[in-house]
Amino acid sequence: MSGARRLAHLLLPLLLATAFPAPAAETLADAWRAALAVDGRLRAADADSDAARASLEAARGLALPKATASSSYTVLSKEPAARIGLPTLPGIALPDQMPLAERTYATYALQATLPVYTGGRITAAINAADIGVQASAFERSRSEQTVKLDVAEAWLGVLRSRRALAAAERHLAALDAHALDVDDLHKQGLVPRNDVLSVAVARADARQQLTRARHGVDLAAAAYNRLLRRPLDSPVDVAEPPPVDTHRDALAALAARARSLRPELSLLGARAEATDQEAEVERAARRPQVGLSAALLHEDNRYRVNQDMAQVSIGVQWDLFDGGIQRQRADAASARARAARERQADTASLIELEVHREWLAVDEATERLTTTSTAIAQADDNLRVARDRYRNGVGTHTEVLDAEALRTLTDGNHLNAHYDLHLARYRLKKAVGEL
Repeated sequence: MSGARRLAHLLLPLLLATAFPAPAAETLADAWRAALAVDGRLRAADADSDAARASLEAARGLALPKATASSSYTVLSKEPAARIGLPTLPGIALPDQMPLAERTYATYALQATLPVYTGGRITAAINAADIGVQASAFERSRSEQTVKLDVAEAWLGVLRSRRALAAAERHLAALDAHALDVDDLHKQGLVPRNDVLSVAVARADARQQLTRARHGVDLAAAAYNRLLRRPLDSPVDVAEPPPVDTHRDALAALAARARSLRPELSLLGARAEATDQEAEVERAARRPQVGLSAALLHEDNRYRVNQDMAQVSIGVQWDLFDGGIQRQRADAASARARAARERQADTASLIELEVHREWLAVDEATERLTTTSTAIAQADDNLRVARDRYRNGVGTHTEVLDAEALRTLTDGNHLNAHYDLHLARYRLKKAVGEL
C-alpha cells in the first residue's frame, strides 16, 4: 500500500467521525424532558387540571343570566268555559257559558332569569372551584416530582448496572490471569493440582456473576426505556452524572423549606379550604334565594284578546324546614375539612422525618464513598502482594483468591457508594420539594 493510500486509510475514519458525530450520551436533564413529555401520570394530572378549570367556569356561570326557550302543545278533553249567570229574559235564549280557551292550543315562551341574592351560595361555589384549580396544580407538581425521581433512579440504575458489569468482567479477567500463573506453576510441579481445580471453580462462579451482571444491564435498560415510553429493547446511552456538590444545608433549614415547598402539604391545605367552601354552599342554601325573571309569552288561543304578552317578576324562595338535610350536609363538609387539616399536620411530621432520613442517607453515602476510595487502592496492593508471594512460592493459592474476592467486594462497595450518594441527593431534593 502506497504512503498516500495508507494516509487516506488512516484519515477516513477521522473524517467520517467529524462529518457524522456520534449522538451525545443522554443526561438526566434529557431523560427528564423526554419522560415529562410522555408520562401517563402527568397526562392524567393535566386532564384533572382541565376538569378543575372547567368546573371553575361552570361555577362562575351560576352568577350570569340564563335564557331558556320553551314550547308546548296542549290538548284538553273539553273546551274550557266560564258560567255567565245572565238573568233569564222571556222569549230570549241567552247562553249561560262563555268559552275561555280552545280545546287544543300551542304556547311559546322565551324566559331569562338572573339570581339577585343567594345567601353567598354562588360566591362560595366559585371559591371552592378556584381552590380546586390550585389543588390540581399542586397535584401535578407532586406527580412531576415523582416521575423525575423515578427517572433518576432508573437512569442511575443503568449506570450502576454497567459499572457492575465492568467489575464482573475485571474479576473474571483477574481470575483468568491467575489461572495462567497456577497452570504454569503446576506444570513445573511447584503447586498441587488442587490449586488448578480451585481456580477453575472460582472462574466458573465468576462467569455466573458475569451472566447475572449482563442480565442486570438489560433489565435496567428496559426499566429506563419504559419510563420514557420507548421500546424496552431500545439502545440506551446515558452519561455519567456530574460530581456531587459537597455543600449541604443544615437539617433544620431543609425541613423548613420542605414545609413550604412540598406540594402534598399545599394540596391537603387546598382540599381543606375547598371543603370549607362546600360547607358554606350548604349553609347558604338555608338562606332566602331571590331571583329576577323576565319572559315573552305567546299562546295560540283565539279567545284571548292579547295572545302575546311580556312578564317581569321577582321571586323569593326560602326553605324554612327541610328535615335538617342542609344543616347535616354542611356539618359533614366541615368535618371533612377538619379531617383534611389533621392529615395535613400528620403529613408535615412525616415529611420532616423523610427529610431527616434522606439527609442521613446522604451523610452515610458520603462517608462510605470516602472510605471505599481509600480501600480500593489498599485492596489492589493487597492483591498484587498476594500474587507476587504466590509466584515466588511463599504465599498460598487461597491467599490470592481471598485477596481477589476482597478487591471485588471493595470495588462493589465503592461502586454502590458512588451511585447511592447521587441517588440520596436526588431523594433529598424530592423530600424537600426541590427536585
